[in-house]
Amino acid sequence: MAIQWTLKIYLAKNHQIYSVTELQKKIVKKTGVVISIANLCKYVNSRPKMIRLDTALVICSALECELSHFLSITPVKMDPEKKKKLSFKNTPKNKIAVSAFPSPTNYKSSTDK
Repeated sequence: MAIQWTLKIYLAKNHQIYSVTELQKKIVKKTGVVISIANLCKYVNSRPKMIRLDTALVICSALECELSHFLSITPVKMDPEKKKKLSFKNTPKNKIAVSAFPSPTNYKSSTDK
């Protein structure tokens, strides 16, 4: 596995936190930021598909740790023949809403009359 998310293990081993309500209380006490119980459950119980950097910063600040303490990313060998959609460039023609991105020269600035 290229991405390892071990927040639950890290909380138990290093902070003796076993519930998301305990984690939420600690985050609020240390940072003043409230992260919903639903979102904390997602972060604690499974690997999130996406996490905002601001959210990661709040969690790390509250726990006084670095992101690398519970997240590790290692490179994997990828098959260049197997195409994966990661950008507009790779989107099939029938799925594209516009034929091309608009040219910035077509727009007038607010100072133009």
